[in-house]
Amino acid sequence: MTRWPEQVDRIPDSIAAVIGKRAGTIDERGKSGARVILFEDYVLKIRPENGWDTQDTRILRWLAGKAPVPQVAAHAVQDGMDWLLMTRVRGKVLCDPSVMENPTLLLDCMASALHTLWAIPAENCPFERTVADNLASAEATILAGRFDASDCEPETFGPGGFEDPKALVEWLKTHLPPQDRVVTHGDFCLPNLFTDGKRFAGFIDVGNAGAGDRWADLALGWRSLKHNSDGHYGKVYPDINPDDLFRAAGVPKDEEKLRYYILLDELN
Repeated sequence: MTRWPEQVDRIPDSIAAVIGKRAGTIDERGKSGARVILFEDYVLKIRPENGWDTQDTRILRWLAGKAPVPQVAAHAVQDGMDWLLMTRVRGKVLCDPSVMENPTLLLDCMASALHTLWAIPAENCPFERTVADNLASAEATILAGRFDASDCEPETFGPGGFEDPKALVEWLKTHLPPQDRVVTHGDFCLPNLFTDGKRFAGFIDVGNAGAGDRWADLALGWRSLKHNSDGHYGKVYPDINPDDLFRAAGVPKDEEKLRYYILLDELN
């Protein structure tokens, strides 16, 4: 990891006031396009300010006291860049090998995370994450020529799949399933969920959280379990069955919604 603060022109005063002379390292594992700097007690996220991906400051403040999320320590927008300094969540991510080797703990934490969100009244949530919102964002990305299919499932496009992203957008528009609104995380995958080794400990990366269909999270959680256990990332965990997530969460498996929300996520 690269040491912080190399190659940074000017740190906003409100951020510098908290960080002081702390040393940090740049975390290059994420796929969000943001620069993430890890300190012992804080995490700093720096990215272009664009509204869609930089709402997490407001979302974190709204979720405070409702769900275990980082606290906003400082926030600034400077020269078109959004700087968010947060407290660091303690524990291990659910894709840590020690957690993957304990399916009971893993599934209990995922179910607890889901029910924590579902217990928050969706009607009071000021953030909308509807399918229409996601499709509008996807269409703008496609029209601008910025869509990258390299991270999509191999069967999504091409023979047996959709001709191109525009065809997938049209299919999603015409096949919207009935909605079951709850508060959703928006990127419910194992690296964004933490455990203290005994129970669920917290969420990170809540920038896409808001009121939406519960299957948006269930589908991404199922896919994350599958990819993290079937060798997609290198190691196989034969004792993990992704379908056990539905049993742990107390929700019957819905193949139609599972497929729909995985396809929707292919565009975002």
